[in-house]
Amino acid sequence: MSFPLGTDGWRGVIAEGCTFQAIEELAAATASVYASLPAGDTSRTVVGHDTRFFSPEFARRASDALARGGIDVLLTRDPIPTPAVSYHVRRLGLAGGVAITASHNPGAYNGFKIKSHTGGSAPPELYSAVENAIGRPASPPKRGGAVTPTDLLGPYRDALAERVDLAAIRSAGLSVLADSMHGAAGTLVHDILAGGRTRVIPFRSERDPLFGGVHPEPIAANLAAAAARVVEENLDLAVAQDGDADRLGVLDRRGKFVSPHRILALLLLHAYRRRGLRGGIAKTFSTSLLIDRVADSIGVPLHETAIGFKYVADLMNRGEADAGGEESGGYAFSFHLPERDGALNALLLIESLALSGQDLDGALAALAGEFGEFAYDRRDVYLPVPVITSFLREVRESPPSAIAGQPVTDVRDKDGVKYVFDERGWLLHRLSGTEPMIRLYCEHEDESLVDPLLDAAESRLVDFAARSGAAPGAD
Repeated sequence: MSFPLGTDGWRGVIAEGCTFQAIEELAAATASVYASLPAGDTSRTVVGHDTRFFSPEFARRASDALARGGIDVLLTRDPIPTPAVSYHVRRLGLAGGVAITASHNPGAYNGFKIKSHTGGSAPPELYSAVENAIGRPASPPKRGGAVTPTDLLGPYRDALAERVDLAAIRSAGLSVLADSMHGAAGTLVHDILAGGRTRVIPFRSERDPLFGGVHPEPIAANLAAAAARVVEENLDLAVAQDGDADRLGVLDRRGKFVSPHRILALLLLHAYRRRGLRGGIAKTFSTSLLIDRVADSIGVPLHETAIGFKYVADLMNRGEADAGGEESGGYAFSFHLPERDGALNALLLIESLALSGQDLDGALAALAGEFGEFAYDRRDVYLPVPVITSFLREVRESPPSAIAGQPVTDVRDKDGVKYVFDERGWLLHRLSGTEPMIRLYCEHEDESLVDPLLDAAESRLVDFAARSGAAPGAD
């Protein structure tokens, strides 16, 4: 079987692509390359899983396959965030770890992620080695491994609690909705912060493999229930994590979704101005120009990477960046891990408000006053991958002189095709790394231009798809 490994592992529809056989083959391939990894203890590993359908069973099968490959496995007893796998890999000095998850994909999906010895995303060369090893006979191991069910949640929870100023947060008197979207975060944020004047209300914290009928991605379209609860109870804000809790979404006191770019800017200012970070900042190709302005104000180098957090992690591991982020709500800081961690970032955001004495509205107003504002949106359109690939070729080779009245001043293709409108905004077209989908991203200083720019991009896509005999589906 073939399992193309994308920007962060492999995902498939349960009972179609994602089967017990698929998980076992991926785990066996991982075991076959594990001993040759350049750093860390290769005699053992950790396996975690989220709350998806069959995740515990897939994790056990993966663990058994790794054990047959001669590796001792610490298997989580309970659903855990994917960053918890990374945390334990780094804490125990392991060569790597495995998470059974499809992250923010719809409930019909599950998947397989690999974490490296650094405590972050596996580098492209490791995924390539595993992909090449799938289905190939491996040398018999000198011994069989053992699978040991272990509490991996408790130590991770304790580590997160040590990363922030709990006394300041608990005494701040904030009211926070902690929305886990039925995913792996569970009651984690509440359990860490309970016991003071700050009130944390767990929401959608119980396991539901169907995620309440929404995609477990913390974006505005999927947080309507949380928004209603915030308004109903007059709360200060909501923090939400995706299915495997490596992303953060935020709602303000009116239940309005706050752009992940603005949240990243707040977290960067907190980390550099209050917590003493000094190194560079890494951002992915689809992340806001606001981050450029923040980096310039702080006085640190800014690095732009391809899309996929592993590229940000690579810069952090090389010491070129102390922090990094992406447009989808994944952020990392060197005082924790070179890894997205939705729960930690929720804690850091709440800490930033507690230490500044501001509410979220005040913090966002101060941010806009210092750096200006950008409006941002994204549209996802499902199409066959060959159609998307051909469309991207046309977009790259035939850029218009202007879109919605905005002159196109540059075309960049670091990852996808980005039309640039001076320093005022951009429009990006990119094939998803995990689904048959094209993502259309747009940012601009003028909020009134974002929809027309996306409309123009989508109209061009629809026309191209029609000429190719394909009917797009929007999400």
